[in-house]
Amino acid sequence: MKFAIALLVGFCAGRCLAADRPLPKDHPPVKEASRREKASQLTERVAGTSPAAPVAPITRKNFIDEHIFGKIERDGIPHAPLASDQEFFRRIHLDLTGRIAEPEKLRAFLASADPDKRDKLIDSIVGSTAYKAKWTYWFGDFAMAAANRIGNDGKNLFYRYLYDNIHLNRPYDEMVRELITANAASNWYVGPASYVARWVVIGDNCADTVHEDTSDELAIHTAKHFLGINLQCISCHDGAHHLEKMNAWLAARKRAELFSMAAFFGKTRVLRRVEVATTQDEYSIDDGGPGYESSARTVVRIPRRGKGAVEPVFMLTGEKPAPGNPLRAEYARMITSTPQFARHTVNMFWNELMGVGLVDTPFDFDLARLDPKNPPPAPWTLQPSHPELLEALAKDFRENRHDLQRLFKLIVKSNAYQLSSRFNGEWKGPYAKYYARKFVRRLTAEEMHDSLVQATGLYTLAPIRGTDVKARYATETRSPEDYKGNYPGLKDINFFLEAFGQTNREYAERVNEGDITQAVLLMNSPFVMKQVKASPGSFLAQLLDRQPAPAEEPAVSELFERFLLRKPTAAEAAMAKDLIQTSGRKGYEDLQWLLINKVEFIFNY
Repeated sequence: MKFAIALLVGFCAGRCLAADRPLPKDHPPVKEASRREKASQLTERVAGTSPAAPVAPITRKNFIDEHIFGKIERDGIPHAPLASDQEFFRRIHLDLTGRIAEPEKLRAFLASADPDKRDKLIDSIVGSTAYKAKWTYWFGDFAMAAANRIGNDGKNLFYRYLYDNIHLNRPYDEMVRELITANAASNWYVGPASYVARWVVIGDNCADTVHEDTSDELAIHTAKHFLGINLQCISCHDGAHHLEKMNAWLAARKRAELFSMAAFFGKTRVLRRVEVATTQDEYSIDDGGPGYESSARTVVRIPRRGKGAVEPVFMLTGEKPAPGNPLRAEYARMITSTPQFARHTVNMFWNELMGVGLVDTPFDFDLARLDPKNPPPAPWTLQPSHPELLEALAKDFRENRHDLQRLFKLIVKSNAYQLSSRFNGEWKGPYAKYYARKFVRRLTAEEMHDSLVQATGLYTLAPIRGTDVKARYATETRSPEDYKGNYPGLKDINFFLEAFGQTNREYAERVNEGDITQAVLLMNSPFVMKQVKASPGSFLAQLLDRQPAPAEEPAVSELFERFLLRKPTAAEAAMAKDLIQTSGRKGYEDLQWLLINKVEFIFNY
């Protein structure tokens, strides 16, 4: 029996999880392409052992395909075949909604002979309720919107603001300008104001907001979020003698340039509302500040050593604000009008949907290494894997009013996205930069939870603090804090999500690496053990309570479809039947446990 169980699971999911653990802190710096290489290696471990379909000629559906397959053909690189309908169906739901779909939808999709059924499925998902929930949650992580930073009311309102923008498919540049420029008597009453309030720096007491430190944080995070440039290092020192081996453009930047970027927020006052009876994370935001002083104190960085007021200058272009115009409005205009804004945005979402950015990593652009007509000096190389495609995507995004839904559809409707992760023949590491197969990735913490509860039909409702709303899915919560209440089952779910790398939106970045703890939790955590039970209301209970009782083979097939969106192989069906005949009702629960622990449940391929 133990041998049958091992075969049914396939090779242990924990093996793949543990093999992907982060490097130790004392490990020497990794080279730039390590993320792409790691994605390639993970894909080979997870999908490389499965036979692929024969490679047929690939139709080029849009300009993405022209660039990707044109380069593959030019350099004589072999590539994977197109994903099967089944493979594509599961992938597109996980990527666009963060959860697996119902098996009856898969059956209808597989039965359709419509040659345009993939495009039509994409059109039906983009803009759906599940799509809006997933990407609202994603932007909440992106902005690190935590109640412990912007207040619970501020967090809930910010979520509503993001959701409405995604629901309306508002032009992304308009949304960004509003996030940067919002004023409010209270961020609890003006949704976008919480983006600025999130980065306030507090000194010795609740009323001590450190003005220049706050301005620095706003410059750093707006540059990271909307330009893909990491200015953290030069907020403390010049780039020279520090960044020469990391970023050619930043190596030439000076700390004073960061001060000039931060000076766009010199008039921005972010003041904690300490006049209320109970001091909370509630802030007023206006433009009545004193300006940016280069000798001002700091509580988070090495001391500033400048003298006098700093004039705002946009680092990328040297542009200064027009006299008399509000500084933040001028800054927002400069950010959203520079080509780097569109370039970074398309790369960021390419990274989300394709597994690795054209520029890897997406928040570490080197602006001196983007132009193939002006290549950097040796030993530097161009940073994008496909610089012409990056520019074409950015141009298309600008020309189509910064439309995120259109961008998503453009990427996922390409055959480059729809390649299989399975590969015929010998896979070689250098093929990875060509996107010659679809990269496998482990599900995020929220995707793991949401797919698991979707498959079992057992939902632990998470109360959204400050509302009467209760969320079924993690991506429907307002922030990770909503799982920290004292409600039955929430503590176990919270521990499970944190162990799988969920960000807390305060100080911990999201981690999607594997470790042995995750493998143990998949096998033994109270959350998983509760989900596999045939509890009242669960899909399994309904399956077993049917009259007449279900035959073993159809029941096994239904469970495979619920979890893996495929039917079992003959060998899997025989072993599952043996398990059920040996253990009865508990055998069905064991089968659900086995399906959760299969590699193909845990990874998106």
